[in-house]
Amino acid sequence: MRIDFYTCNCDNRVVDKTNFMAFGETKNCSIYQQTGIMHPSLVLTYSPALVNYNYFSIPDWGRHYYITGMEVMPGGRIVVTGSEDYLYSNKDEILGLNGKAGLEAYVIRTESKKGNKYLSDRLKPVQTNRTCNTLAFPGNHFDATDHEYMYLLTVVGGSSRS
Repeated sequence: MRIDFYTCNCDNRVVDKTNFMAFGETKNCSIYQQTGIMHPSLVLTYSPALVNYNYFSIPDWGRHYYITGMEVMPGGRIVVTGSEDYLYSNKDEILGLNGKAGLEAYVIRTESKKGNKYLSDRLKPVQTNRTCNTLAFPGNHFDATDHEYMYLLTVVGGSSRS
């Protein structure tokens, strides 16, 4: 089985890591003992360059993984373990969600500057523009005496300025 090693230098929450990955090398490997597809353990021939990589893909499985461990074994072998990068492994499906009938994705934070202003996000500060105007009413229109004060509070829309 073939395994491609990379150096990935972006946050693990980025969906499309294409522009953040530098290809390292391709190696042949075998499955180490009993392993799962989401958290594989693979054995391959050791090379000193392997310790510089933090990411790999298995083209036969169509999945991408973060390297979570490396163990050097006797006989010039190394066991590489990984944890699936669900976002990049499924990036085409994730990025294709919006626009399909009945499949809308509600995303609070995205990689782009666009965001849904109607979704609440406790990590995003909210800005309000406060404007106070004091208006004097001539005469005694509200049945108030000269000794009493009457206050009216109105809230009208908001500003469309960002």
